[in-house]
Amino acid sequence: GWSKPTRRSLSWLIYINDQDWNTDKHGGCLRCFERQHQPPSHIVGARRDGDLQIGWLRATAQDPIERPVFLDAQRPITSGTNAVLAGGNCAMYMDNDGKGGIQYISKDFNAHPTLFVAGSEVLSQQLLIQGDAEFKARFHLIEPPKSKLTQVFGGSTPDNDEVVLDVEPTGGTLVLFDSVSLPHEVLPTMHRERWATSGWFHEDQQPITAHEHFMGNVV
Repeated sequence: GWSKPTRRSLSWLIYINDQDWNTDKHGGCLRCFERQHQPPSHIVGARRDGDLQIGWLRATAQDPIERPVFLDAQRPITSGTNAVLAGGNCAMYMDNDGKGGIQYISKDFNAHPTLFVAGSEVLSQQLLIQGDAEFKARFHLIEPPKSKLTQVFGGSTPDNDEVVLDVEPTGGTLVLFDSVSLPHEVLPTMHRERWATSGWFHEDQQPITAHEHFMGNVV
């Protein structure tokens, strides 16, 4: 569950700079990291039940399709006698190849801040991913945590399965993208200011569980 009833989904922005913007001189592009491989026909970004996509299984020679990985944040917490105590555990899963249902690729785990720091991708691969052995090697987060040094050097570099698309902030340009499944950043400007108006379409969030209300553990 989440602290607000809705979340940001599709992002939009309209640049209102002058038409003479020159990215070589002024910088300021919106940098997007698109997938090299076309995603499968499965839903990406978020499912209808509110589960958000957090990663991918990379394409391989044996399975040449990238598969989105979602987070189920309402897995049951059980006691030693397997009695269900609450619904606050997490697990990662993917769609079951269009056959209906889902396939869990991780063990149940409790959300922890260490999952959101540098190196957490390796931690998830080694400690959480289970089932098919190749899942460990194929799994990666949509957007692994980055160091602040990336800002110093003018932006991030693409992963080996991503391609960079830089959108110039030319006045009158409308940009619309999924802010969950598409990693993105804004590059610094030089010698002039960049102007834009922006907003987000919202989707319903999952409700806060009784366990989270009781524990005060609202994210």
